[in-house]
Amino acid sequence: MLNEVPALIHNCSSCSLAEIWFEEDGSDVYLNLNRVATEEDLESNHCLEYEGQAIETVQIQVAFCPYCGQKLASGKKVVVPQFQHYNFGGGK
Repeated sequence: MLNEVPALIHNCSSCSLAEIWFEEDGSDVYLNLNRVATEEDLESNHCLEYEGQAIETVQIQVAFCPYCGQKLASGKKVVVPQFQHYNFGGGK
């Protein structure tokens, strides 16, 4: 389903202060980081429509929370660092 909310797999107080969340895909865990538009971004980029709009998202495969150190990945296999970068801002 498109509007399905992923289950919360890790609750870290450091993550609650920013647009950060973890997703699980099988035995892999991904840290997602969002950069959202500020008023300054709106003034410098005509492609953006409103404050708080997602500009960029980075998704990084992790085995541990980088903020508190809790183990997140269930498998014992080696995590090969990889990431996805999505730029929604139309510029930069």
